[in-house]
Amino acid sequence: MATSRQPTDTDPPQQEVPGGAALGRRALGLVVLVAVLALVVSVLPGLQEVRERFNRADPAWLAVTFACVLASMLSYVAALRGTLSRRIGWRASWNLGMAEQGSNVLLPTGGIGWPALGALVMRRAGVPSAFATPRSAALFLLTSGASFAAIALAGAATGLGLLPSGVSWVGTLLPAGLAVAAVAAVAALGRLPVGEPSQTQGLVARSATRLGALLRDGVQESFALLRARDPLVVGGCVGYLAFAIAAVGASFQAFGGEGPPIGAFVLAYTLGQVGALIPTPGGVGGTEGGLIGMFVVYGAHAAQAAAAVLAYRVFQLGLPALFGLIAFGRIRRRLRDDELTAEVAARFEGESAP
Repeated sequence: MATSRQPTDTDPPQQEVPGGAALGRRALGLVVLVAVLALVVSVLPGLQEVRERFNRADPAWLAVTFACVLASMLSYVAALRGTLSRRIGWRASWNLGMAEQGSNVLLPTGGIGWPALGALVMRRAGVPSAFATPRSAALFLLTSGASFAAIALAGAATGLGLLPSGVSWVGTLLPAGLAVAAVAAVAALGRLPVGEPSQTQGLVARSATRLGALLRDGVQESFALLRARDPLVVGGCVGYLAFAIAAVGASFQAFGGEGPPIGAFVLAYTLGQVGALIPTPGGVGGTEGGLIGMFVVYGAHAAQAAAAVLAYRVFQLGLPALFGLIAFGRIRRRLRDDELTAEVAARFEGESAP
């Protein structure tokens, strides 16, 4: 282990863990958004076929969809525990992992706010900032990297004819090439020369310096974790994506079809997730539009894609929101226990980036 660095100006400012009232309002807002979406589907002209498919849904396959979404969430918990060098138990990993995934649904962060929340909770719980912040960034980069790797592999396999596709190279090899370029660009950030923020800098410049340092540290941590080959980290990141894709596949089966071939299916799912960057709670609206659009582009029937994606999203939004709210309550009670905080701090004493 390298020696622990002291907190610097590159560390994020102290913040508060979201309170129960604020999260309750966010949950209510999410329910309203989902209700509006359901109302639109139920009354809008032209969606009759989608409604008919809902009426014929196979409950057994919907149960498989539920199980796969839950397995994806559990995979994230495993990856989280691995990134923390297994210094916290499964119960604490569950609470933190569910809180992070819940925040991604309940808070309008465009899918990128949960690493900051995870680092905040860990720092408040006694984990040194020098360990918590870069490890949270690394987990975000590794789970995101799994998606880019899937795009590269599926795009190359379909573009080269190893897997059936029916889509031109623009929809296969081009995304694969862009994914490889994106991963290479992010990997290069690990060597980014970043100085310390200066009081002479403006607010934008100081924020840019902090972000650059966070990305650099996160990339370095990501490579260190991959070199360690911890099965919790590798298997958790892969499972987080793989089970999510399997959940959508099961949802397609529930509404009477398999969707596009496997390679095109993976591309449609991963590329469609770009819609989650829209800063609405849970990415409602953007995610559904992105996924349905991409599945149609890659060969799915429009009504079947709409039914499958909407059913999948019910589970993908509902489970993290429910478990996340419960986890937030447990975490806030946990943070009020000074003895436990001191115990965690002692457990991580001297810990830093490997």
